[in-house]
Amino acid sequence: MKKIITVIGLVFLLSSCGLLRVHKMDIEQGNIIEPEKVNRLHTGMSEAQVRGIMGTPILVNIFDRQQLDYTYTYQAAYHDMLVKNVILTFRNGRVSQITTCNGNC
Repeated sequence: MKKIITVIGLVFLLSSCGLLRVHKMDIEQGNIIEPEKVNRLHTGMSEAQVRGIMGTPILVNIFDRQQLDYTYTYQAAYHDMLVKNVILTFRNGRVSQITTCNGNC
């Protein structure tokens, strides 16, 4: 009888490992890109105006000083990563192109 109780106890103990998940935190990185802010952007704006709306970009493109990259990633526990990008290209100190995409641009 003692063996049966021990075996049943071990079966429940070992099977519970598959039922429980290790806690995984949500991971949020970069600039939070809100549609309301992106809709306020338009060509002809200065870099200071863009920074006033979007904030300072987390990523700085050292190869192209005429471009600001705003990137946001969010990965909820046990889900796929959400990626949002806003790329602003400048010409003569003014925004000449605005590129937005979800995923990798």
